[in-house]
Amino acid sequence: MEQKPIEGQDALVPPDPETARRYLETVEAVVDRRDRAVDRRALARLQIGNAVVMAAYFVAFALVLRQDDVLASQIVLFTLLVWGQLSTGMAQRTGMQWRMTRSRWPLLVGGAAIVVGALVVFGFAALDTRLPVGVVLIPAALVLAGVGGHGVVQLRRAAGDPRRPRPAPRPLPRRLRWGTVLVGVAFAVLTMLAGSPDDVLRSVVTLLVMLCLVAWIAASASDLGLPAVGASWRWPHLTVFFVAACIPVGIVLGSGALDNAGLAGVCAGVGVIASFMAVSFVAGHGERA
Repeated sequence: MEQKPIEGQDALVPPDPETARRYLETVEAVVDRRDRAVDRRALARLQIGNAVVMAAYFVAFALVLRQDDVLASQIVLFTLLVWGQLSTGMAQRTGMQWRMTRSRWPLLVGGAAIVVGALVVFGFAALDTRLPVGVVLIPAALVLAGVGGHGVVQLRRAAGDPRRPRPAPRPLPRRLRWGTVLVGVAFAVLTMLAGSPDDVLRSVVTLLVMLCLVAWIAASASDLGLPAVGASWRWPHLTVFFVAACIPVGIVLGSGALDNAGLAGVCAGVGVIASFMAVSFVAGHGERA
């Protein structure tokens, strides 16, 4: 073993062959535990899913801004913030760790450049109504090609990883069940507000909902935080979440074609909270071995 002794300190005594062998076995055991803890396939799929969500966000946000609809833009922003917290929990359950190592810097710089470029194009597409509507697809395409493309590459690299047994679903603990219901309450309130004819009421209540979300994000490290809720969700919960996220935006954008947007918002809001209450009793993601 070669070593560089610290100035002023005596060099360490090299270990005997048996101790060195045990050191190497320990290193191999650590690598094996790391490989079992990190599911690279799941992380790659999550990255692709995040790229799709971000692309959809760019398109929806640009469209509502072009129509000068403040409430719809707040709803889209609310949905993105909630998804960001939920997806963080999903990444953590697959073993993802945020480490700023030297090898990650090129990837981080490249990803930041893609996002910044998409934001610049998004700004022109959303604020300059003289441009054709199709321009809103350009930032979405950049995100899908950059972030989603990297996810596809990572998925191909993980093709040789051993298949991990899927953990058996387990009932959601009471705290996570309540957290799921609270997400539904927030979307139900926004859905009811989407059809309200009172612009002042809509703005005030929407602001209160956003402030509650900020407080919830501040408590993200708690057992009731959104990352913990997201880590426990499976596909039924995610399906209800994305459907609930689309309903209020659809009501706002289509309010002109609805005879009674207020009644439609109330009925849809009741359906949203009922759906979240029902899905809260669906078994969630089990703990990995």
